[in-house]
Amino acid sequence: MKEYKLVETSETGNLPAVVNMWSKIKSLLFKEIDWNKPIVLELTAHEEKVLTEVHDFLFQEVKFPELHDFFFKEINIFAKFKKNKEN
Repeated sequence: MKEYKLVETSETGNLPAVVNMWSKIKSLLFKEIDWNKPIVLELTAHEEKVLTEVHDFLFQEVKFPELHDFFFKEINIFAKFKKNKEN
């Protein structure tokens, strides 16, 4: 059985149109979205726990003082060169 929907245009009036695959895809792609409507997620207790753990993992404060000291220690490139000149 074919699907029909009523199409109202100024030229054709209120005529039925066949709903084919392209019209379904087009209606899906070009659906109007209300950007002012708030997005509400309804999570189960387990999903909320997992989401909280993932969020905490991604936004944790990472502290590695040894790594910081390694990257930001002072380096004198010409120290070895000066020692060789003095000798």
